[in-house]
Amino acid sequence: MIETQAIGCDRTRYEMLVCSLTSGGDIIDRMTAAGARVFLIGKRMRGDITPITKIANLIQAEKVDLLHLHNSPGAFWGTLAQIVSGTRVPIVRTEHNPYLPHLMPGIYRALYSRFIRRAKRIICVSEMVRRSYVESFPSRAGRYVTVLNGVRVEDFENLPPRPECCADFKLAPEIRLIGTVGRMTAVKNQRLLIEALYLLRSKGTEAHLAIIGEGELREKLGAYAGDLGVSEYVSLVKETRNIAEFYGALDVFCLSSDSEGIPLTLLEAMAAGVPVVSTEVGGIPEVIEDGVNGCLVPPGAPESLAKRVDEILGDPARGAELAAKARETVRTRFTAERMIRETEKIYEEVLSA
Repeated sequence: MIETQAIGCDRTRYEMLVCSLTSGGDIIDRMTAAGARVFLIGKRMRGDITPITKIANLIQAEKVDLLHLHNSPGAFWGTLAQIVSGTRVPIVRTEHNPYLPHLMPGIYRALYSRFIRRAKRIICVSEMVRRSYVESFPSRAGRYVTVLNGVRVEDFENLPPRPECCADFKLAPEIRLIGTVGRMTAVKNQRLLIEALYLLRSKGTEAHLAIIGEGELREKLGAYAGDLGVSEYVSLVKETRNIAEFYGALDVFCLSSDSEGIPLTLLEAMAAGVPVVSTEVGGIPEVIEDGVNGCLVPPGAPESLAKRVDEILGDPARGAELAAKARETVRTRFTAERMIRETEKIYEEVLSA
């Protein structure tokens, strides 16, 4: 999202400084190419509080006009840095997920209500996300606004032929491929996808599963596929910059999460023209109308997930119909241009207050 904002922002009005709390990875080249300046804060380990002074010094040295902080880590370090900087630089925050305090580190949870008071606006990526915060902090309801996520549709159109896309990831073009993109963490619940694949293959459906991402559960997911006897049909692909080509290799995109806001990967797959099956969580029903532009299933239900995937694999014409309507949904409601302009409008409101 930050990269998209950097690419599409009004450069006659804004200069973007991007702070990465830890390492840079490929973000440095991507952000620089987008016209931003990147600062690696270099947070070393748990308990390291030097990011506070580093960000505070940056605020002062660069005469920052506005801080845009993402999720709990951004809120924590950025808000404390604003305090230490001694400036009154206004804060805009984005919450990408519903308010789930049990998933927050204790110190974030303890300080969260205080951090709200420091933020001029808190952007929520779906209406469901906004409601979850308003219900928990009703006295601050006016600070929460909804800006639906968006993607650069043009990045996911006119993809190479499927065999070329498959070759990029060493996937056989003749296989029927289910895929997903996301961190390999508990909340993404890729175990559910592996269970669904097992059920599909048990009934004779010749399907394969590819998961792109990194995370602490990578080895456990591989082991679980082995336990179910489907490891030869599961590919755990490391993160890649060629994400559009990955979508181009898929027959079905699946999202198995237990909680979400509006995931960008879902919008990307839809923009790429891939039929989608997703758990009915978070803001996803604000994007997917079941049976119209995709399929929704209950969270934690591998049988339902396998059934809907099997229906699409068994009826390519139906899959193509769902995919066409999905792409149109993104083109009309979830573009990066709309998201950027709505975000910049909030910047202007805050800066002119």
